[in-house]
Amino acid sequence: MTKLQLIELIQEHHSMIPSRQLEIYIEMVGNKIALDTDLAKKTFLINSVAGQRWYDLDKTILKINKVYFNDVKIPKLIGDPIIDDDEFSSPEDTADTALTTPSSNASNKRVWSLSDYDSNSTNTKNKRIGILEKVTNSVTVDGRVSDFQSCSITGTKNIRVYAITTITPFTVSNVASVSSDSTSDIAGPLLDIPYQFHEVLLNGVIAMGYKNPKNFNAEMLQFFDNEFKNGIKDIKKFERTKTTTGFIKPYDF
Repeated sequence: MTKLQLIELIQEHHSMIPSRQLEIYIEMVGNKIALDTDLAKKTFLINSVAGQRWYDLDKTILKINKVYFNDVKIPKLIGDPIIDDDEFSSPEDTADTALTTPSSNASNKRVWSLSDYDSNSTNTKNKRIGILEKVTNSVTVDGRVSDFQSCSITGTKNIRVYAITTITPFTVSNVASVSSDSTSDIAGPLLDIPYQFHEVLLNGVIAMGYKNPKNFNAEMLQFFDNEFKNGIKDIKKFERTKTTTGFIKPYDF
C-alpha cells in the first residue's frame, strides 16, 4: 500500500492524531520490526586508506553479516590484536606515535573487526569497522609483537559491508508538514518492509495510537498489539525460509 493509504487506514482509528505524528509512529514501529526480525538489509561501500585501520560505519547499521574487500569475502577477526593503531581524537593522545603505513604484501590475508567505541567523543555514536592484514611479526610496540597490521591499500569503494539496519525514514523537507511522497509504496519504511507485511506495520501503528493518553483504549490496544506480535512471528518465519526449500534433494551430475 502507499503511504497515503496507510495513514488513511490508521486515521480510521486515530483521526485526532496529525499526519506528521503518524509518520513518526510508522518509523518507530518500522524500527521495532527491523530490530526483531532483521528484515532491513543494506549494502555500504567504504574507501580504504593505506595505513588506516578503523572506518566509521553508518549510524543505521545494527549488525554486520559479511564483508568483502576487493570483491573477496574476508573473515571476522575473533578477539582483538595485541597492538592497536591509535586513531582516536577528542580525547587524543598527542604524545603517541601512530604506526607507520605498512607495505603491501602478496598474501592479502585480510580480516575485519568491529568496535563499539567511537573515534571521537563529540561525534554521533557510530560503530567502526577495522580492516587488518595478517603478516607474521609485522608490528612491534613496547616489546610486544603482533601479526596484524593496518590496511596497506588505498582504494575507492573497495570495502563492501552487508548489514542489518534500521528502516529508511521518511524524507521531510519541513518537520511541521507531512512528507511529499504520499502516493509512493516505497516511501520510508515501506521501502524496507515487503508489501505482504505492510499490514503488520499498520497493526503496530494502530496499537501505538491506542497507547496515546488522548486516545487510550486498553481493549483495542491488546487486540492490535496481539495482531502485531503475530505478524512479527510471520516475518521471522519468512526470513528463515525464503531462501530454503525445507529439504535436500540429491542429484547426479
